[in-house]
Amino acid sequence: MSSSAQDLAPKIKEAHVQFLLSRLQNEGLTQTIDRELGALFEWGQTVSLNQILDRELLIKSINRWVSTAPFNEELRSIVERCIIAGIQAELNNGANLTSLVPKDEYDKTITHFAKFEKIRVDVIRMILESPIYSELISDVLYHGIKDYVLTENVVVKKVPGVSALMKAGAKSLNKAMPKLESAAEGTIKKFISNNLRSSVELSEKILNNALSESNIKSIADHFWTTISGKEFGKFQEYIEDGDVDQTLSVANDLWSDVRNAEYLNNMIERIVEHLLDDIGDRKLAELATAIGYDKDYLTQELKQTLPGTLGNEHLMEYLEQRIRADLDDFYSGDEFAAALA
Repeated sequence: MSSSAQDLAPKIKEAHVQFLLSRLQNEGLTQTIDRELGALFEWGQTVSLNQILDRELLIKSINRWVSTAPFNEELRSIVERCIIAGIQAELNNGANLTSLVPKDEYDKTITHFAKFEKIRVDVIRMILESPIYSELISDVLYHGIKDYVLTENVVVKKVPGVSALMKAGAKSLNKAMPKLESAAEGTIKKFISNNLRSSVELSEKILNNALSESNIKSIADHFWTTISGKEFGKFQEYIEDGDVDQTLSVANDLWSDVRNAEYLNNMIERIVEHLLDDIGDRKLAELATAIGYDKDYLTQELKQTLPGTLGNEHLMEYLEQRIRADLDDFYSGDEFAAALA
């Protein structure tokens, strides 16, 4: 490079830097937004998703992000502190359910989900057929029978002193034969369990009736009346800092298993393929406009957001450093020298 070219290069580079910086500030930024979005939508009228996306690469990339995105101790600690700050915020003392959800929207949501009768019936049947429910109802029936025999039956009530006598006799019998009551309990519960089908069927009918569409609405109204006026600050006493950490730990362990499951990978593949088959051939500009993100909307949003963001002194200093670093490579390189030769 000649001496004159060497003298000229810094001046051209500085002019270039200032030109690019002017595109990111004040009126220059407004013009950049208009120009670039206009060009983007003009280009978007000529290309579709299928033309710019490789579906196989997209599926692999999403599965990789899902399975490898980090949620380490430091990130978990940050999330935990944010949740605790939200729970302990003073504004909870003046806020309640009505601060979030109007009553008419709450009613509309309850009415919508109350219509899913088949799901409700299947969930009730699944719960009642579980061994836990069988054990629970057997225990309830056993203790109910036992209490009735000892305290509520007609003979005990009408004959003075018999109730106390039966209880005293039971205690004495337990002392003499300590295993007798437990053996009797097991036998009675086994009998109840073997004949439980009719009780479960009755319970199912009762619950299906109790959780009918109209009754769900009544229950929801009762819940709203009971809860809606309570301030969120009252719930702080139920949650301690350690509970948040343990919950995040459990959620992280669960997510670690879920995100590596073959089922999730296959589901992501099916969804991406369906999406690209369904809308992949539509032009980008048409698709963006159809879902509400047209050029005017994006232009106004960027004009409200970017000036304040790029007006930050520290960010602009960083951008200028990167612009200079990139242009240094060009203006000190052989291509620029050859252009001036």
